[in-house]
Amino acid sequence: MRAPEPPSYIDAMTLSIVMPTYNGGAYLQEAVRSVLAQSCQDWELLISDDGSRDGTRDFLRQLDDPRIKVFFQEKNLGIFGNLNFLFQQVRTDITQIFCQDDWLVDAGALQRLVDTWQTLPPDIAFLRANHGAEQGGSSLARLEEAVLPAIVRPEQSDRFFFLFGCIPGNLSNVSLRTRIVAEHGWFDQRLPYAGDFEFWSRVGHREPWAISPVRVTTVRVHEGQASATLNKVGELMPQMGTVLRTLYDRLIQAGTSPLKLKLVASVCYISTHRWQGLQWFRRTRSWQYMQMANRHLGNQRFALGFVSGWLAFLATAGGRLGRLAAARWLLAH
Repeated sequence: MRAPEPPSYIDAMTLSIVMPTYNGGAYLQEAVRSVLAQSCQDWELLISDDGSRDGTRDFLRQLDDPRIKVFFQEKNLGIFGNLNFLFQQVRTDITQIFCQDDWLVDAGALQRLVDTWQTLPPDIAFLRANHGAEQGGSSLARLEEAVLPAIVRPEQSDRFFFLFGCIPGNLSNVSLRTRIVAEHGWFDQRLPYAGDFEFWSRVGHREPWAISPVRVTTVRVHEGQASATLNKVGELMPQMGTVLRTLYDRLIQAGTSPLKLKLVASVCYISTHRWQGLQWFRRTRSWQYMQMANRHLGNQRFALGFVSGWLAFLATAGGRLGRLAAARWLLAH
C-alpha cells in the first residue's frame, strides 16, 4: 500500500473529508448536503463506494462539484479497507472522517473544526470532537468526560483506552493528521468491528491526541447503524480481546499493577458482557453470547481467574455496580 505524498502543498483546500459508503441511500443525501452547505468552502470530499446495491451509486454519479471525487470499488473492501483506500487519495494535512448516515451539525461546523486545529500544538495526531455532546450515558462515560485532559500524552493513553474503551467512539467524531494513517501502518482490516479502537490506541501509544467539545458532526442513532448490529451474538468480543491484550501487555511493561488491570477488565468488560449473555439467553435460549464472552474475554490473561471472575460478576451485579470504584483505583496508579 503506497503512502500519500508528504502534505507539502494543500492546493486551495484547507481539509479533506473522507466518506466510505455502502448501501447508504437512506441518509447519504443529507450527509452530502450538509457538506455543501458549509460556510467554509475550502474542502474536498472524497467518497468511496464499497459495492452498494441500493441506489447509492446512482446518487453518487449525479454529484457535480469539482471538490467532490467519487470512487467505485469493484471488490468489497470492508469499512477499514475502504478507509485505507481513501487515505491514499488525500492530499491535505488534516482529514475529517465522515460516515454516510451522519451530518455536519450546522453551516459553521467545518470552520469551527479548522479553527480548533489551528489552536492545537503541531504534534497532535488526532482530535476527538463532540466530546461530552452525548446526553446521559453510563457513570463510566461521565467519569471519562471528567478526568480526560484536553491533550492526552502517550504515557497516559494506554491506561485511558484500557479503562474507557474506544474513546473517539463513532468515526465521524474524528479528524486527524493525514500522515498518521500511513505512518502507523493503516487500519487493520482483520478487525472489521474493532479496527478503529485498535488504530486510535496504537497511535495514542506513540503520539499525543486531543479531545474537544467543539461540535462538528451529529451521529445519527438508528437501528441499522454499525454499533447497533455488530455485536448481536458476540462478534465484537474476539477483536476486543485482541486490543485489550495489547493494552494490558503494554501497561504491565510500564509498571501498572496486573491486579488492578484484571479487576478493571473483569468489572468493566467481562462482567458486563456476561450479563448481556444472560439477557441473550433469556430472549433466545441460546448460550452463544455467553460462550463468546467466556472464551474471548473471560479466559484471557487480562482477566481474573475462573472463580474470582465469577465472584466479581456476582459482587458487581453483572458489572452494574462498582465500576467507578474499580476505575478510580486504576486512575490512582
